Amino acid sequence: MDQKIKFGIIGTGVGANFCANGLALIASEGVSELIAVSSQREEKAKDFASKWGLKYWYTDYKKMLKEAPIDAVIISTPHYQHYAMTIDAIESGKHVLVDKPMAISLKEADEMIVAARRKNVKLGVILQSRFDPTMRKVKEAADNGVFGRLILGEAVVEWFRGQEYYSESPWRGRWATEGGGALINQAIHTIDLLIWIMGKPKYLWAQTDTFAHKIEVEDVAAAIIRFENGSIGVIQGSTAIYPGLPTRLEIHGTRGTAIIEGEVLKRWAILGEEEVASEGTKEGLKSWARPELVPATNHASLLRDFARAIIEGREPAVNGVEGRRSLEVILAIYESAKNNKVIGFPL
Repeated sequence: MDQKIKFGIIGTGVGANFCANGLALIASEGVSELIAVSSQREEKAKDFASKWGLKYWYTDYKKMLKEAPIDAVIISTPHYQHYAMTIDAIESGKHVLVDKPMAISLKEADEMIVAARRKNVKLGVILQSRFDPTMRKVKEAADNGVFGRLILGEAVVEWFRGQEYYSESPWRGRWATEGGGALINQAIHTIDLLIWIMGKPKYLWAQTDTFAHKIEVEDVAAAIIRFENGSIGVIQGSTAIYPGLPTRLEIHGTRGTAIIEGEVLKRWAILGEEEVASEGTKEGLKSWARPELVPATNHASLLRDFARAIIEGREPAVNGVEGRRSLEVILAIYESAKNNKVIGFPL
């Protein structure tokens, strides 16, 4: 296959704009093009189409799937809508790139994966941090034994969201629609990076609570993981830590350490080598305060890989199976906290 993949997008929020921006950044490469958008609110659909120069806009995503000349669809909607929209898109023969979390249950995630295989279309999940050059450097080093035997990994996402964040979007803060709280929404990217680098989890124990918001779900969570390779992991996630702190990922082995803060490499220390401190004056990501200010370069890389996966007839780097991994860990944390017991894998 040698063609330009034509995308439609469902949703017009922050995530949708990231994807539109990402596709704009790679437009000159000739592998992809965004041509259609769907939003339940006509005004938002028209404004988004105008902003990004799209030929088609719809208020019914099913109509877009049926009528728009698209090859693939990006789903950037509230969590609880991901499953049904993905299945509808797959059944219409479209490739699907769905935002994180791919679903709010493993049953839904598994059905999405099976449906895509049955219809021979690609299913990808928007976990764009895997394409960050710093994260790839750390992943490669870990895989090649640069840090020695991995012994400890830490994923810390201590952000702040006011009550209005939940009040203004009623689907947030509810188990039935968001599927969880700080972990499944804010911390999922860092959790995904932790297990991507450290390996498969064997079991975990966790505690969660709601301290600072009037919501059903957690705004503080902590978990300890034992990985199959024997290493230990720590996860801390929150939307209640004022004023909000940079995301931190720490990878420690018997021969060295990498510390990434706000996706900036702060420490790189390998036994017997000169330590490398912070990457120049790069400021890092402000997502703990203003997510819309984060550059779309990682989204661009993920979208490029997804489009090329369709063209080349291969699996995207972050396919449904990979996207499921972080969801499984988060749901295990919820189960452990609810029942106050150790949870083994697979769930």
